[in-house]
Amino acid sequence: MRQLLIIVIGIFCINLYGQHNIPISQIVEKQCMACHRNPMTNAPMIYGQKIDFLEFELFNFRDYVRDHEIMNQVMEDFSDQEVKEIAGYISSRPLFSAEVDDHPNANVKKGEQIFKRSCFQCHQKDNSGIGPIIHGQRTGYLESAIKSFQSTWYEPRPSRVNMRSFTDMLSEQDILDVSAYLNEQ
Repeated sequence: MRQLLIIVIGIFCINLYGQHNIPISQIVEKQCMACHRNPMTNAPMIYGQKIDFLEFELFNFRDYVRDHEIMNQVMEDFSDQEVKEIAGYISSRPLFSAEVDDHPNANVKKGEQIFKRSCFQCHQKDNSGIGPIIHGQRTGYLESAIKSFQSTWYEPRPSRVNMRSFTDMLSEQDILDVSAYLNEQ
């Protein structure tokens, strides 16, 4: 059911901007946020992220460099300028955090220790770090993201090379713990 919902929302979003009569702000607010605020999806919270990070990721989705069935289709018809406008709008919005998830099997204190030992240098609660803001993200999204760094390595995402030394050492429980800690921030 969850996958069907995601597919339906994705199809609904495809080529919305191609109509050229919908402002970027409306596309983001009504269409993008249908997934990126929806607790039924595993989409990250994107408001307030650094513009260069957003542009990089959106161009990768648009150009099919980063593989994500829905995001590839959603972004494929946007021009370079439109991608930059979308990233600029999303970046200009205040940070938005997910609700705290239920994660009874997580050790949040251990997650905090892992974060402070391995992650905080790059991932700050604001845009002062070199990495994206991961505080307040959904536990499931964070778990998936960390596991993706463990399992896939492709260019041009240099962050995969940087992240490898931090993620390869994490067990399933470590991933749950640090994800739960970050979700609660």
